[in-house]
Amino acid sequence: MRTFYPNEEFNNLITPIISNSEYQKTKSCVHHGMNRYDHMVRVAYYSYRITKFCHLNYKETTKGAVLHDFFLDDYNDKKAKVLVNHPKIALDNSLKYFELTDLEQDIIKAHMFPVGKSVPHYLEGWIVNLVDDFACFYERSYVLKENMSVAFSMVFLLFLVFFKRW
Repeated sequence: MRTFYPNEEFNNLITPIISNSEYQKTKSCVHHGMNRYDHMVRVAYYSYRITKFCHLNYKETTKGAVLHDFFLDDYNDKKAKVLVNHPKIALDNSLKYFELTDLEQDIIKAHMFPVGKSVPHYLEGWIVNLVDDFACFYERSYVLKENMSVAFSMVFLLFLVFFKRW
């Protein structure tokens, strides 16, 4: 998975965040079958592109998007509870390390609507919410495709071994 995208302005916007040592730890957190770091950067990149194209506040959108899942897997809650509560955990964690505007905070805490408890108050928040959903779908289907490829290879190898003995 790529960390940097072919856009200097985007990379300059996210570098102060992704270079944070605590943020770097998200590379080891499994998220949608991949890692949380790549997921957050992907959501930030496409949110950046859409909001810039629409002449919205793309800088704050990018910052909120790159922090939307900024939490580590050191929680003791059940998975369903984390699904609902992680936006608050991500916001609290983000506020420990970064100064955030109202827009950035809203993006983080409302990115799980309607599953989460908060409704986005800004158009930028709705955009991040939708991009996050599409990224989740892409990542899960990518992992499924990779798993199917491995499974097919294993079946093919077993087939060859079986018929070689025959």
